[in-house]
Amino acid sequence: MNKLILSLSVFFLSLLLVGCSGQQEGGAEKMGKEIDKSFDSGEKTIDKIIDKASDKVDEIESLFEGPAEQAGREIDEAIENTAEEIEEAGDTLEEKVDSADSSK
Repeated sequence: MNKLILSLSVFFLSLLLVGCSGQQEGGAEKMGKEIDKSFDSGEKTIDKIIDKASDKVDEIESLFEGPAEQAGREIDEAIENTAEEIEEAGDTLEEKVDSADSSK
């Protein structure tokens, strides 16, 4: 929203400057140029602040990636171990059923 307002302001100031163009620079033209410089400087400052904030957000996100990934790996290992134990229990059960059937 701020960039939109800033862009519209710069556009209207540019129109004002074009309308006042001539050989000599008057006070309004000088003021217009100073305003343009201010807006450009302000826009650059805002962009720098946004970049710094984005970098901080990325830094914070990277701090949380480590533990989340570790937890995910541990969950995967637990699932694999459980699957192996279930398979072993199934094999043991089959052996017991087979031995019970053969003893009859």
